[in-house]
Amino acid sequence: MSCRASIILGLMIAVSTAAIPAQAQVTGWVHSAKPVDRGATDIGCYLGLFDGAGSDDLPVAVFGQIRYGLGANCDGGLKAGLADSDTGGDDVGLVIAADMQWALLAPHWGDPFRLSAGPEISLSDGDGARVWAFGANVAASHDLLVRANTLTLYGRLNIRLEAVDYEHKNWETDTDLEIGFNPGFIWQATEFFDVVGEIQMDDQVGVLAGVNFRI
Repeated sequence: MSCRASIILGLMIAVSTAAIPAQAQVTGWVHSAKPVDRGATDIGCYLGLFDGAGSDDLPVAVFGQIRYGLGANCDGGLKAGLADSDTGGDDVGLVIAADMQWALLAPHWGDPFRLSAGPEISLSDGDGARVWAFGANVAASHDLLVRANTLTLYGRLNIRLEAVDYEHKNWETDTDLEIGFNPGFIWQATEFFDVVGEIQMDDQVGVLAGVNFRI
């Protein structure tokens, strides 16, 4: 299957399954629009602080990510971690998210910046609510050379359908369409790891920071 056929197939999957219940975003994007090289692996660890949704506390998310290069122009990622309740409760919930991205534009193809797209599915479970989400990501990034190190500026647009099951409603499901945007930067600190900073503008507003390791 050609790269363009894979891209079209992936976008078709994202659109055709948009009616499937699929998570509240606390894991952000935390990488660029450049897929990991074929056969290579990146791992990362991150901390997120979010709007307390009326609570005096700031919900915190701690999670990790592993990304693997599936092909010349596509990769897949898996994120997992723990997050505070966004309702002011004391419970800590499990957060899991998986995505794929295909490169659509790249400088080595003569394009001025990178552009990628692909589907994402996620789950958040805790404090009497379970949130599934399924949708699509479109990400763009551009590399700048600063003092011999690379500074990557990026942005990710996420469109998804969220299905929330509430325990106090006998697990009745509420479904909503959500849109979020995550701008950020990646600073190549050394040959082996990068520093990541990101702002989340979504149903929960927050900031994320962490490191990515190339192994």
